[in-house]
Amino acid sequence: MKRSVKGHLPGWVTLLAALAFAIASGPAAAADPASANSKDLCRLLNKAEVSRALGMEIVRAEAPDSQLAGCDFSARGSAADMTVAHTTQLAKGAANANGSSIDGPTEKLIDTFGKMLLKGSTSDTPATARHPGEVPVFSFAIQPGEAEEQMRVSRQTYAGIGPGVTTVANLGDEAFDSGGAMLSVRKGKRMIQFTYPSCSCTTREIVPLARKVVGQL
Repeated sequence: MKRSVKGHLPGWVTLLAALAFAIASGPAAAADPASANSKDLCRLLNKAEVSRALGMEIVRAEAPDSQLAGCDFSARGSAADMTVAHTTQLAKGAANANGSSIDGPTEKLIDTFGKMLLKGSTSDTPATARHPGEVPVFSFAIQPGEAEEQMRVSRQTYAGIGPGVTTVANLGDEAFDSGGAMLSVRKGKRMIQFTYPSCSCTTREIVPLARKVVGQL
């Protein structure tokens, strides 16, 4: 019989909400000259298959608003609402893994606290949004620099934050998930990062999409 988690907001959920926003709005890095052309990478996945995998309608697929080679998949909504929905899914998954569940009042607490935490911090206001009313819910980009070193540094960095990192098997040459919000993959000399802090999904839905992308690089 599952126990119900009541009456408090787990500390790691708060940390994850902050981490998720930082990942979603971090500064752009310089492009890797050896990377594939960013305009071509959206061809590796189409909107329909991403919509099916994530259980939401993807309304736009386009190259990132940066110098990185990759693709952003967007849905209608606000960054705050979607980031909180993602955090709620992670909280439910963690509770289920421990043989418990998130009760209604606790889920509402996560929702209220998360939106309060993110209010005014997101970049989806009409004055600053790339496409007002839309949020990138799933993105991938080829990262600059030496791939093996980038993977080592990223793993060490995220291992000490919130839920830490989890190795993902049978994906590229090596791969790990960071707190259920970012998937880092190395294939040969390339490091590809898949980010999804504003997706009401989990790593389980992301991995098949990542495998398809990595398999074509």
